[in-house]
Amino acid sequence: MDLIKEIIVEAYEPIRKQLSRMPAALEEGLGKISRHIQMGDQYVGLVGDTVVATMRVRLVGRVGVVSRVGVRQSFRGRRIGSMLIDYAENLMKHMNASVIEVEIYGAVETQLDFYKKMGYHETGRMERLGEEIVVMQKSLLESDMELED
Repeated sequence: MDLIKEIIVEAYEPIRKQLSRMPAALEEGLGKISRHIQMGDQYVGLVGDTVVATMRVRLVGRVGVVSRVGVRQSFRGRRIGSMLIDYAENLMKHMNASVIEVEIYGAVETQLDFYKKMGYHETGRMERLGEEIVVMQKSLLESDMELED
């Protein structure tokens, strides 16, 4: 749990400077992280036996929801984040999700660019606690994927 919290703090620190408030991920306590581990929706990325990344993935109806994605600074640029998202997409396909969704901060261009490169498209914007949130989705249906190619 402590490792997951450390990764989230490290990953969200640069984002924090671009926002008008503290990201909810940074305010989350170890108790909540522990519950997500127990529920089986908290995942980690390993390099050897070192935990270097984390994400949360859950199924809501037929929508796979990815959140709290973070990679340690010293391991960025190695496609670890992309591999986590690929894993989440495959996991959700096997759970019969039709679409996968992420919510990201509109003020953070690097997040927008990352998910666009991964094939996600914007489906909406909303305000949450004074911050613009961009909702992005990617279809997991084979017929829709063929149309995108």
